[in-house]
Amino acid sequence: MDRTEILPDELSDPTDHHFTPAIVANGTLYVSGQVGTDENGRYVGDDVETQARQAFDNVGTILEAVGKDFDDVVKVTSYLVDIRTHYDAFSGVYRDVFATEPYPCHTAIGVASLASDTPLVELEVEVPVAESRL
Repeated sequence: MDRTEILPDELSDPTDHHFTPAIVANGTLYVSGQVGTDENGRYVGDDVETQARQAFDNVGTILEAVGKDFDDVVKVTSYLVDIRTHYDAFSGVYRDVFATEPYPCHTAIGVASLASDTPLVELEVEVPVAESRL
C-alpha cells in the first residue's frame, strides 16, 4: 500500500511524539489527533472553546495541504475531557466549522484525560482524496 505523509510546515513538529500529522492511503486522508497547540507546540488557552478553535485550525491547515476544506470532511471523532461540562462550548465551535449540510459523521467521546493535563479536546478526521492530486 502506498502512503503519503502530510507534514505542513505551519504545524508543530510531531517527531518527538512519534506520529505523522496526516497520511493519505487508498484514497483517504487520515488525520492524527489534533489538539489546541500553535505552530511552536504550545497550547493556546485553558478553555475548551479556545483549544477547539485551534485544533480545528490545525485540521484546516492539513486539509489545505491536500487541496481540501471542511466541506470535504466525512468523519470526525472528537475526544473531550469531562464531556458533560465541555460539550456545549465544544459544540458551538463544531457548529461554526460545520455550518452547512450535509454534516460529517461525528462521534464525540468523553475521556478522563488526554496525553497530558493541558489538552481538553482532540480531533481526528477522515477525508476522501484523489491521490493523484498530491
